[in-house]
Formats: sequence, structure tokens, C-alpha cells
Amino acid sequence: MRIIDKLIPPPPDKRILLPKLEEFHLPRLGLKRKTQKVFTFAFDSMFYRGLGFNNRYETFIKPFEKIFPEESSIDDVLIELKEEVRNFVVEGLLTPEVKIGTYIPTKYGLLRTYTFPRTIKKSELLQSVELYIEQDIAENFPNTEVLYAYDILESEPDAPYRVLVVIVETEIVRKVENLFAEFNLSLDLISFEPICVINLGLLKNLPQPFAILYTDVNKILIVYYRKDTVLYESFSFLFTGEEIPEDVLNLVLWDIRNYIVLNDINNIFLAGIVTEYEPLMDFFLERLPIFGIITIDKFPERYALTYTLGERLLNG
Repeated sequence: MRIIDKLIPPPPDKRILLPKLEEFHLPRLGLKRKTQKVFTFAFDSMFYRGLGFNNRYETFIKPFEKIFPEESSIDDVLIELKEEVRNFVVEGLLTPEVKIGTYIPTKYGLLRTYTFPRTIKKSELLQSVELYIEQDIAENFPNTEVLYAYDILESEPDAPYRVLVVIVETEIVRKVENLFAEFNLSLDLISFEPICVINLGLLKNLPQPFAILYTDVNKILIVYYRKDTVLYESFSFLFTGEEIPEDVLNLVLWDIRNYIVLNDINNIFLAGIVTEYEPLMDFFLERLPIFGIITIDKFPERYALTYTLGERLLNG
């Protein structure tokens, strides 16, 4: 078990699971800056995608994606992704100067928020956090090696301490790192999918509290963020671009609506792959209490989280 440094940069370990959940510090207009390049990618059991762009939002690696016809092992997905990376290296597009980032899919980890009274000492707080994390690991990852990181979030002087914790399986992190190590490259940022969704909301300056219904090839992920709580839930959903039977969609959306009602979630925004297809997006808007739609403008909507990772690397 190993604690992951959350700082930027975090020598000697560049793995970062928990970037601070703060507003993005975007560059001021009119200032000349050295061109910076980022390469960010996402992967899961049915797809991988990625892109490379610089701080002027010019792409040096065009958005690319592969969707697998059925559920595949992560090893098979990463093998094919490695060939894409190999080509980028051979073409001179991926070099050590390019900052690289990704996120771990939701199913390989856990996000928690712990609350502690402000009256306890800092040493007691840290001991309590470690104890809670050990309990969560024992309950949720009993026979699995894990990595974890936590951040004590900012709050009012008299408000309780809030601690945000991420726990992920070690094996998946090592596999991704090893893929790039073969080309003498290292990752500057490894985040966690629900954290990326929250950072997407912060990047878009959504009013807090907010919830994002993020849609992807094989899942619908709802994440609710407010000062004292983070809630999230993943729902199975297979999107292939083909017409989906209405009864199948209704079943999924019924479960999502129940989750929203049970947890009193509001201020919900729709994001991700579904927003690329107007008929399907309208179906979601008609059946769920969605307040608005998140668009990223610069790239196709399915690249919302990889774009967010890029912003973190450029401006975090």
C-alpha cells in the first residue's frame, strides 16, 4: 500500500490521484507564454480515446477513439492503445516534454468524504483519516493491493473538517504506467473518473452544489458535489450510436430518477457522449430533471473529461 502525492509537481513520484478541487487558474489574455503540450487519454473495458493539444488549443494529436464491439479485458484495451502510443512516439508527436494524463475508471476505485469535528487536534485528524481509510479498504478491497490519496478541503474556520479520499487498485495504475515506461515516458497526472467529472463542473463554473450526469460508451455516471458531500453512482448503459429501444432506455432512466429522488439531488447538468446525438439527448431531457447541458466547444463532447485533464495539466 502506498500513499500517492497529490502535489504538482510531486517528485519523485509523479502519480497524482487527487488534484485539488479548486477553481481553474486560466492564463490571462495578452501574455506571451511558451507553448506547452498535453496528451490526455481515457480507457475502459469497451473503448479508449485521447487527444493532444497545446495551450493555444491547437491539436498536435487529433482526437482518436476505438470502441470495441463487446466487453474486453483491460489488458486487451491497453495493448491496442499501446500501438497508438507507439505510432505517436515514432512520428515524434509524443516526447518527454509533453505532459501526459489519464484517469482511472470508476469501477477500479472508490471516492469518499469524511467529516470530523473542528475541535479535534490536527494530529488526531490525520490519525482518524488513516483509520477510516483502513476500514474502507478492508470492507471494499479485502484482497486487493490499493493506492490512496486524501485532501483536507478548505472550509470556514468554525465548520467541520472535510476530507476527500480516493482509493484505487494498484494493478490498474501499474499497467498504465508500464505502457508508457516502454517508451521512456511517464505520466504527470493520474486522476479518478468521478474527480474528473467534478473538475469538469468547476472548470465550467457551475453554481454549487451541482450534479453532472456524465454519459459514456458503457456507463452513465452521476456525480453530486457540494461543500459537505460528494455522491456518485454508475449505471450500466451501452451506447453504440445505433437506435436504442425505448423500453431499455426507460428502465435505465427510471433507476437514475429514483437515485436522484432518494438522494435529493438537484441542479443537474447533462454531459458526455449523449449530447452529441440530439434525439437521444432530448429523450434524457424529457425524462429527467436536468437543469442544463455542458458543452466544451473545442472538441467533440465525448472528450469532455480528457479535455478537463488537459486543462489541469496546462493550468492546474
